Amino acid sequence: MARIWSSLERLLREEAMTTHAATIDAPPQHMGLPLSNGKLAMWLFLATEIMFFSGLIGAYIVLRFGSPVWPRPHDMLVEEFLGAINTFFLICSSVSVVLAHAALLRRKIGLAVLYITITLALGGVFLLIKAHEYTHKWEHGIFPGGIFESPDLALKKAIADYRSSLSLADQKTDPDLAAATALAERFALQEFKSIQAQLEAYNKLGEDLAKRHGHDHDHAGHGHDAPGLHLPPVHPNGNLWASLYFTITGFHALHVVGGMVMFAIMLIRAGLGLFTIESVAFVEYAGLYWHFVDIVWIFLFPLIYLVG
Repeated sequence: MARIWSSLERLLREEAMTTHAATIDAPPQHMGLPLSNGKLAMWLFLATEIMFFSGLIGAYIVLRFGSPVWPRPHDMLVEEFLGAINTFFLICSSVSVVLAHAALLRRKIGLAVLYITITLALGGVFLLIKAHEYTHKWEHGIFPGGIFESPDLALKKAIADYRSSLSLADQKTDPDLAAATALAERFALQEFKSIQAQLEAYNKLGEDLAKRHGHDHDHAGHGHDAPGLHLPPVHPNGNLWASLYFTITGFHALHVVGGMVMFAIMLIRAGLGLFTIESVAFVEYAGLYWHFVDIVWIFLFPLIYLVG
């Protein structure tokens, strides 16, 4: 009987030790997804951003391919080379933020700070190039509401501006003014039944004026000091294009600024000695956001700069 009780006590003791060990070694169980709260919040935020940019890009695609006439990238001073350079810089910045995260995991704080600095600098270069593009377009009147979409309105504006610069005597004898006025009268009489026919006549007049004064017709309407009447460029649906372009690329640029703010905060924390291995989650979340910004631009580059 004593032997039976001894065996039973030994079995109960072994079972208790096994249960205690399992309690210590088993990972804690949580409800929901196997993600940290921060990463889950970032993914939810990016889901809303995907829907936001999907709406903007979808609107551009529908309006672009649903319009019989659409401005060419060259007409809107869209430079493919600058777009390609910006794409390259953003891709490089995504690589550098990945390297920063990897360096921080290896506890190489200085190397991680270097890669974050490179990421911030590449984002700044992207914005500088975009600012140059905006300024170049604005100087040439390419902004919403500043583009002539019909030849008759452009011709009336050119005639009014040119007439105001001439004396009364010159207004009666100037050949440029006479040719432009004659074409304006033909527009008023609706001799041209389509916008394409009006554009052909308008461009023909511009070529004649350029040949007469020896300047380039492609730049005759951009405020140069060449003599004679200058016809402003006409781009059907140009204001619609400009509205879409500045809206989509402007919101993307704001998102780039948001990412740069996060990287700047990291550098400030590094300067204060607060950037440690515990900051790896912050770098990871910022990297996810930055990759999203990069992917959006990869969609925008061919859509705006190549397809037009």
